[in-house]
Amino acid sequence: MKTFFVGIISALLLGPSLVWGYFALGFAPIRSDCKPSALETALMRRIVSASVRHENVGTRPSGPATEQMVIAGGKLYVEGCQGCHGELGKAFHEDEAHFPPVPQFPQVGTRYSRTEAAWIVRHGIRMTAMSAYGRFYTEEQVSDLAAFVVQSDHLRPETLRNIANPR
Repeated sequence: MKTFFVGIISALLLGPSLVWGYFALGFAPIRSDCKPSALETALMRRIVSASVRHENVGTRPSGPATEQMVIAGGKLYVEGCQGCHGELGKAFHEDEAHFPPVPQFPQVGTRYSRTEAAWIVRHGIRMTAMSAYGRFYTEEQVSDLAAFVVQSDHLRPETLRNIANPR
């Protein structure tokens, strides 16, 4: 029985020590010209999702997203976001310049809710290419952008035409 407990204690101490050593001694690849490992991608995705979810506990959108909100958000997206997040109506291209890769919303959409997307627009995500834009957009504009992003991969052709219309 004593050996069993020594084994458990050793595993609890040795496991984290090995992980720390892997990172602290520089064995983790950080090159930006190669894809991150599946483990690194999954871990980063879970960490960011959990944090955004935590920050939005109890937050609800102020009402349903209207067509006008989506169009207004789409116009803001075209002006300021599509350079990184993908152009409307253009083919998908893998983002290899940033880690983690910048989501190409018109092609893949988002896994976040409208309130979570608004929080990300407002506050950004540290150590990624997503800056905080809360000081540049009004709350209404943030809400419009979030409404657009959540629907960006399944927009109706009429909505796309209205976004492209300069009026």
